[in-house]
Amino acid sequence: MKSEILEELKSRRATGRAPNAAAIDKLRTQGKLTARERIAQLLDADSFVELGVLARSSHPSLADRTPADGIVVGHGTIDGRIVYVAADDNTVMGGTRGKVGELKIARARAAALAHRKPFIALMEAGAARVQESFGAMAATMGARFGDHFRMSGQVPQVAAILGPAFGGPSFTAAQSDFTTIARDTGFMGMSGPIVVKVGIGQEVSSESLGGSEICAVDTGQADHVGDTEAECLAEIRRFLSFLPSHSGELPPRAAPKPAAVDTPEGREKLATLIPDLARQAYDMRKVLGLIVDGGELLHYRPRYGVGVVTAFARFGGQPVGIVASNPMARGGVLDERSAQKARKFIDTCDAFHLPLVFVCDAPGFLVGPDIEKHRMVSLASRLLNSVAAASVPRITIVARKAIGLAYIAFCGRSMNPDTIVAWPTAHFDVMGPEAGVEIVHAKAIAAAPDPVQRKAEIMEQLREQSSAYRAAEMGLIDDVIDPGETRQVILQSLAKCEAARQAKFKHRIDP
Repeated sequence: MKSEILEELKSRRATGRAPNAAAIDKLRTQGKLTARERIAQLLDADSFVELGVLARSSHPSLADRTPADGIVVGHGTIDGRIVYVAADDNTVMGGTRGKVGELKIARARAAALAHRKPFIALMEAGAARVQESFGAMAATMGARFGDHFRMSGQVPQVAAILGPAFGGPSFTAAQSDFTTIARDTGFMGMSGPIVVKVGIGQEVSSESLGGSEICAVDTGQADHVGDTEAECLAEIRRFLSFLPSHSGELPPRAAPKPAAVDTPEGREKLATLIPDLARQAYDMRKVLGLIVDGGELLHYRPRYGVGVVTAFARFGGQPVGIVASNPMARGGVLDERSAQKARKFIDTCDAFHLPLVFVCDAPGFLVGPDIEKHRMVSLASRLLNSVAAASVPRITIVARKAIGLAYIAFCGRSMNPDTIVAWPTAHFDVMGPEAGVEIVHAKAIAAAPDPVQRKAEIMEQLREQSSAYRAAEMGLIDDVIDPGETRQVILQSLAKCEAARQAKFKHRIDP
């Protein structure tokens, strides 16, 4: 082959990767990386194989201005495992999406599904280019929705919002299993400020529409917020370390790490964290940190639906998902946000075969006219459906309060968990004892010579009837345990379930 032919190929490839110096300088002032720099940080060193570098816009007026058509696509490895990645290039026409670029992304999504590998979208994209999608051409839009649906539950899908990503890219994030957003520079939503102004005549900022604070606290559309792009990219790597490459294999094990509770000092610290009084709050996150491998937790939506802690962790090197009450937030009561968060988390763990560990200290679901406006009955029912449908090993620890439907939502006895134990501080009831006394015994208390004393007597009787020991005597739980034995019980339960799990995947290939 003539050397000039190969030189032309080399030149065309270089043009596809050619940096736009002025646009890159603008990114630097915003503290941002380029698309290829983001990929380099995300993937193992020198593992990226780019696809479609010769692509460019098919529109005659844009071809010379759109190297790689503004999207960098390919595959590489994270911790040695292959992943597919697509990164918007904001230096090309402000990151607007072209039709050829959309074809490249669709190609990557199809390959991820066909090859059964995770798909990662690093997004900083404007709207579709008007020149390429005006009029009837808009009828070709929307392929991404079907692609993400077909990938759902089959391969892990991850999104990073690293700049303005209104419209289509936000829907990619919403359909992903894990979404991280960069603080101050990442924005997501239905439409950006310009479209809002045209549509309803209101001037708004990107931050007020869908900044990181809104996404993390108000809407729950971001599962993680990174202070920097590097932090977002590192969290993607960490998230994927808990999941298999696809739903046909078990999650990868890591080297086991000791937990603080394995030491006398750790057990003593755990004992001091847990109060004797049912109304006294404590930090469940600190409790969990003492019993998991290395004290390492990857929190999922930590500032949304704060009545529940959802986190990935490991026991003996085995990845698990933890759903735990958070007594620091209104005593651990469940509301519409915590119900939605827990349901999404449970469904993700079930799809990718992570055992679920429930730690229940919940006084119930939030009640009242305001919560009913959020369709609490429907949301609670859907959460219960997800708990019931989960086919992974399920382990339930009743820490203190196990009240009504909240107890069932934390995989209570009627959900038939593989193991269910309680701490000595646990108590079970259909509703809180105060409410129960008022409903059932109000007349008897009012008629008593000393109503205060009579109420105290009834409350003491109820405490005895609802105690962990009474539940154990009736065969409704497997045992009452010292909180310091919690880790050991979880490890034992995972071990007894392992043979059955392996039997489902005896033809799997380890990554």
